[in-house]
Amino acid sequence: MLVILTNIPTPYRTAFFDAVAAACAREGQGFHVLYCAASEPGRHWPYRPEAMRHPHTLLRGIHPRLHGISAHVNPGVLAALRQLQPTTLLVAGAWNTPTMLLAGCAGIPCRRVFWSEGHADAVLNPSGLIAWARRHAYRSYDAFAVPNGRSAAWAELQAGEPKPTWALPNAIDTDFYRPAELAAKAAARRALGLPGRGRVLVQVGALTERKGPLPLVRAFLGLPSGTRGEATLALVGTGPLEAELNALSAVSAGAVRLFGHRDPAGVREILHAADTFVLNTFLDPNPLSPIEAGACGLPLVLSARAGNVAELIGASGLGIAIADPADPTEALRVALGWSDAELAALGRKARAATESAFSVIAVAADLVSRTR
Repeated sequence: MLVILTNIPTPYRTAFFDAVAAACAREGQGFHVLYCAASEPGRHWPYRPEAMRHPHTLLRGIHPRLHGISAHVNPGVLAALRQLQPTTLLVAGAWNTPTMLLAGCAGIPCRRVFWSEGHADAVLNPSGLIAWARRHAYRSYDAFAVPNGRSAAWAELQAGEPKPTWALPNAIDTDFYRPAELAAKAAARRALGLPGRGRVLVQVGALTERKGPLPLVRAFLGLPSGTRGEATLALVGTGPLEAELNALSAVSAGAVRLFGHRDPAGVREILHAADTFVLNTFLDPNPLSPIEAGACGLPLVLSARAGNVAELIGASGLGIAIADPADPTEALRVALGWSDAELAALGRKARAATESAFSVIAVAADLVSRTR
């Protein structure tokens, strides 16, 4: 029995768990997901159990907010684990979530695996009492599931010794996220009110300091007119910087557009309308949005602070890295200089790479094979 304990049912996780359930069924293996809560403040995804094709339990509990983070406390996790009797327990949440810490007290002889997306550049408390507690928590696990090389190195450093490490990238539905034909691209632009001419760059992410939208917009608007041409920068997301970004958009003569929160279908529509994807993040352990964009056939302009930049840009060559998100000017200049042929070639490469490495079906099958 494979049991996954995680925070909330997000769209990409539920799609992945559906694929894991199917893979487990083919192998004659039991599978169950335990969710700490239906949602969290600031999350816009509805909990729709009727659409979920994997067995799961929504645990009862309390969910206090501490420094902007949901600290789930679900005492029932102990009884749930004792009833399920997992042979492998995969914990997919913050190491310091009370429920995840409680799960270690269930007293069930099983392999405990921590799905760790953290890395050295994303840690908030590199030293002190919290760092000590984090090392202690990591060392209680038997193995780690990690999405990229930086996370693997971080997990080993916290554990203090080599432990089995499983490659477990964030996976997407590559049938849902796929390139648009030219006619569909033109239709998406019309529907969104985007110009039919000129390049469209898009960033998908919360409008927070962490995601770097302000320096991105300022660098974009600061480009010489001959470099920027008729290009448009589209931002998808909401957050505390929205008013400031709206003010910049208002004086941009239409060059900067804000689209607010969009559901997965809405995000896909904007990706279909775009030519290039940008993520100017200052702190992101393993962002999913560039993988979705790559599956839609978009070249990537990805911050070097993103945890998966080595896999997407360094190893796969799906675009260009932003050396410093405080000033992405040079990367924007390069991206806007790509010819139509270069954009098309990079887009084909991005689609092939994401379909091969990040398909929910392939990643789910690999995970299940490791738990037999």
